[in-house]
Amino acid sequence: MLSTRISRRGLGLRALAGAAALAVISACAPTKPIASGETGISVDPNQTVKVALLAPLGSGDPGKERIGTNLVNAAKLAQADLTNASIDLVVYPDSGTSAGGAAAARQAVDEGAKIIIGPLFSTATAGAEPVARAAGITVLSLSNNPDVAGGNVYILGNTFANSADQIVAFAQSRGLNSFGVVYPSGIEGEAARAAAEAAVQRRGGLLVASQAYDLSVEGINSVAPAAAGRLQSAGANAIILTDGPTGGLGLIAKGLRDGGLSQDYAQFLGMQRWDVSAEAVGDPALQGGAFVAPDPSYAGAFVGRYQNTYGEAPHELASLAFDGVAAVGALISEARSSGGEPFDPGRITQSSGFAGASGPFRLLPDGTIQRNLAIMTVQNGTASLAQGAARSFDSLGN
Repeated sequence: MLSTRISRRGLGLRALAGAAALAVISACAPTKPIASGETGISVDPNQTVKVALLAPLGSGDPGKERIGTNLVNAAKLAQADLTNASIDLVVYPDSGTSAGGAAAARQAVDEGAKIIIGPLFSTATAGAEPVARAAGITVLSLSNNPDVAGGNVYILGNTFANSADQIVAFAQSRGLNSFGVVYPSGIEGEAARAAAEAAVQRRGGLLVASQAYDLSVEGINSVAPAAAGRLQSAGANAIILTDGPTGGLGLIAKGLRDGGLSQDYAQFLGMQRWDVSAEAVGDPALQGGAFVAPDPSYAGAFVGRYQNTYGEAPHELASLAFDGVAAVGALISEARSSGGEPFDPGRITQSSGFAGASGPFRLLPDGTIQRNLAIMTVQNGTASLAQGAARSFDSLGN
């Protein structure tokens, strides 16, 4: 049975909406939930399984509404692919808020949901988590914030830790092992810095310098010349830039190059996608750099299919909902074939992982995610594939 519905009662959450930064789905997270390590609900995989999708709809904010609609559309694409699992997919608007997440989760539980996909925002995830936990229900959040992962919550959003690990591994494969980290001040920048430094340490690299900057023209210009000299003096030949094109990426890259840190001496490495901006890819200061991104061979197929179905390109976060439904379908299918509970933690965290819209991914026991990413390089104003995403997890050396 193929069934997708939007809960009508959930649309009444519009009044609960508050302002939220759509660019940072990890913002304003509370403390990490206490791990329970077990699921308390029994699911018959041979029957139609009710699956709740909590999406940031109902707030009246155009940005959230677009993302929410794209998430629902992508989830339907994944649902159409299921061949050995029957799910009743019901959409619950959560407005992107903590109160909205709690209310949506409560309604989903009351209406018999056996697993929750979403919410997108970590604040809404934090609201939904205790409700789901009390009912023994697993949450596959679309957030990228590890602070909300753990216990009954697994996050599907790509994390700084995952991006850092794979860009560091790429640099080392190219003979670069002396790392500098340059990052914007603030909570997000500090989180990215910590992830980069941890990845360097874990992979046996040498961290020689770190440099923060205030995210303003004046702040970057005042720091960049001295930072360039410090990085060069320290022997850094791989510079991790944690910022993205919508922040200070271009300006800090130019400042470091102008300060004497030449392309021949040090390669810039990106923890965020640069190819979402034609201006960034064409920036002279970023030529020769490399960054992590979903593998084009996977992501391109998903984008093409979405566009053919809905007449427009998907939002870059839409694939997260596709992955959530695909994983749920795979878990149900496996339980039908081999028995056991489909949403048992051991099954959810199986080492083989799942096939996603942007490539393979697997969920880890601490609730975080590992995604196999590609590495893109920038030359002559064009981003091209330097290294495809690993097709399995065995080849990553993790």
